[in-house]
Amino acid sequence: MAVGAVLLLWRLAAGADPVAWNVGPPVFSPGPAGSFDETAVKDPSIVFAEGFWRLFYTARGNNLYTLGYAAAPTLPELAKARRYQLTQLRAEKQVYAAAPQVFYFRQQKKWYLIYQTTDRHYQPVYSTTTTIDQPESWSRPKPLIDHTDNAKWIDFWVICDAKKAYLFFTREQKEVVVMTTAIGDFPAGFADPKAVLSPLIEAAHVYRVQGSAERYEMLYEVADGQLRKFRLATAGALSGSWRQETDDYASGRELTYAPGAQHWTDEVSHGELLRAGNDERLEVAARPVQFLMQGMPAAQHKGDYPQLPWRLGLLTLK
Repeated sequence: MAVGAVLLLWRLAAGADPVAWNVGPPVFSPGPAGSFDETAVKDPSIVFAEGFWRLFYTARGNNLYTLGYAAAPTLPELAKARRYQLTQLRAEKQVYAAAPQVFYFRQQKKWYLIYQTTDRHYQPVYSTTTTIDQPESWSRPKPLIDHTDNAKWIDFWVICDAKKAYLFFTREQKEVVVMTTAIGDFPAGFADPKAVLSPLIEAAHVYRVQGSAERYEMLYEVADGQLRKFRLATAGALSGSWRQETDDYASGRELTYAPGAQHWTDEVSHGELLRAGNDERLEVAARPVQFLMQGMPAAQHKGDYPQLPWRLGLLTLK
């Protein structure tokens, strides 16, 4: 088990206070009025490649959801980095794209971006490039799988082991479903959907813990009253079975700030662990555990969801 999960379980069993997350200052905030991300920046997926942090995110602005991209040598420098709207990545019939995931697929020597559009009631799609530093180089979206029922599918996430690619997603904001294909057939051939965990709202993200025996962790988002938080489940293989380890893996009650620091969030929503690499294995170091997530003060979490002013910041597990 990863150090973060072990430490939390030990402290809870001992009757100690829950493990705390240090909250850093926001590293990425909505853009200026009139920009494509003027309202919110959310759903980050991030890798370090060619000397830069490469951030892909859902942008909310001008009453639209689109995908954005920024790159910088350090996380704090992302705030001032040039922002690109990935205009070629959108639904066929309307301007919409959201919830990106980025990784390098070694077998094909290509970068993949997995995301959702509104085609066919939230269709999962993918785009590719061999030049991640060139935003315009991403290919037009292609369907990843066919949407085969009337339920809403969101937040698509791909991770691979040596033999298979696994596609996890949230169905009806109630359960996590997984489909598989042979790694040599990726991105085609996903089949055999199977529900593996419930309940949740969204954002089921799966990682392999580096340097351990086969150990996988699934972070997934649930409601904490009006606010959002994460739980943690683990498995010895991507095929499961998944066991919930904690009710509070990253929640508002666990957030701590340095004296005098800006108190900018009371919740933990859709985010990504900082990875140890950038390929399809999605490996994370056992420590430190760092989590780039979206948040906001509780007082601002009101009104219609599309207008909520999400921004991004980094949590570090104590």
